Amino acid sequence: MSRSVASAAAVGPPPGMRVRLSSNESPFGPSPAVVEAMQRAVLEAHRYSDDQSAELRSALAEHEGVTPGQVTVGNGSANVLMDLVAQLCGGGADDCSVLAFERAFIVYRLGASAAGARYVEAPVGSAYDRDPEALLDRIDASTRLVLIDNPANPTGDHLTGHQVRRLVEGVPEHVTLVFDEAYHHFAAGQRGYTSVADLGVDHPRLAVLRTFSKAHALAGLRVGYLSGPTELIGPLDARRARFNVNAVAQAAALASLADPAHIDRTVQGTLEGRSRMADGLRELGVPFVDGLGNFLLVELGEPAPPIVEAFAEHGVGVRPLAPYGLTEQIRVSIGTPGEVAAFLTASKDVLAGVAARG
Repeated sequence: MSRSVASAAAVGPPPGMRVRLSSNESPFGPSPAVVEAMQRAVLEAHRYSDDQSAELRSALAEHEGVTPGQVTVGNGSANVLMDLVAQLCGGGADDCSVLAFERAFIVYRLGASAAGARYVEAPVGSAYDRDPEALLDRIDASTRLVLIDNPANPTGDHLTGHQVRRLVEGVPEHVTLVFDEAYHHFAAGQRGYTSVADLGVDHPRLAVLRTFSKAHALAGLRVGYLSGPTELIGPLDARRARFNVNAVAQAAALASLADPAHIDRTVQGTLEGRSRMADGLRELGVPFVDGLGNFLLVELGEPAPPIVEAFAEHGVGVRPLAPYGLTEQIRVSIGTPGEVAAFLTASKDVLAGVAARG
């Protein structure tokens, strides 16, 4: 494989990559119960899926402690998010802006661009730390939507429960406030992290975005959901594409919700892998952000593309982050024990210069 082809493949999904650590996927796969549910659903592939995803929405509502009318689903959380931005800022809305922290999940920026809205960023600190006051200070009359990924992708930084509460209290009631908790399973109970639901905070336009792509290990099926007040969810659900979540994906999501033990095993395996990867990088003297997602952000101190190519030559796919303005960093997903070991072995060669500078 040539260096240029290897580099492109490493961005993901990387065909032929022996170790795929570029897309924050679960390396442990879905539960056997989910596989069985998918196999049964495939036998009915000649039938349309339930357009309303009624059974799935009911199960999600029970899971989140809300009513089915307070939940909408989509083809991954990014699809739900794009629809939400379009709903609030599309159709020629005058001077509409979307506010997020700097280095936030790139789909926020893409959603704002697609809707014709201005995208405003609150700065983060030198260690990617986030100050709620910096975000609140940037809310103005044009702000329609505030988006907060917690934990953050790709930096891994997180807001504590106290900081979340401050944001909920400080955001005006006419502004929609969405917490994107895609990685909440891997952060729960650690370093002051608390999900919105566990805080019991209240805001008339507060919503939480979650996904089945991470701890549920269903990234390839694309299932995400938003829970919030019916005044927000109703219009959003009405604008979604018909049959937007296919029958196999609905069956898989339902089965995964019914198998929390598999989620627990996946989370435990991920946390153990994250700890091993962090310890290995420390031993090598390589700087990194010890975040709370299923990935680590590695600080290179030099342009990332040659490093990405070098890892690819070792059969390891990692993620460059130029679209985030992070040109000297890579994001590395947590894999199986063998995959983490392969990354660390390759790092002894690929990151030797980074360690030497440290």
